[in-house]
Amino acid sequence: MPVADSLKRLRAAADDGRLDELARRHGVALVTVFGSAVRTPERALDLDVAVSLPAGTHGLLELVGELADLTASDDVDVLVLDGASPTARFAGLVGAEPLHEASAGLFARTQMAAALEFYETAWLRDLELQRLAES
Repeated sequence: MPVADSLKRLRAAADDGRLDELARRHGVALVTVFGSAVRTPERALDLDVAVSLPAGTHGLLELVGELADLTASDDVDVLVLDGASPTARFAGLVGAEPLHEASAGLFARTQMAAALEFYETAWLRDLELQRLAES
């Protein structure tokens, strides 16, 4: 199934409450879709979904399987925001489309924190690139 169609299915599930139910069952506080699926869905190769899970949560493979079933696609890539690098969190939140929030304003707060951390740690990424170039 084309990614654009899978994205439509995921948005429909968000609209009718099926995604909220899936998120509650798995303890997912936040779900976004990001990357090429949002920017250019007709050319995207996969559907990038970011989720926020509490520490120690099990069942990630089951969650991924249920998202694949919901979207009718095996091309769903899931980013777990909690514990991800600043760059990954930035990608999964800034410019992303929120589809589920366990509480009002969670997406905005999480997105702002990710952007702040990304920009505050830019000097560390620049330093690492400089060190790699010198090796």
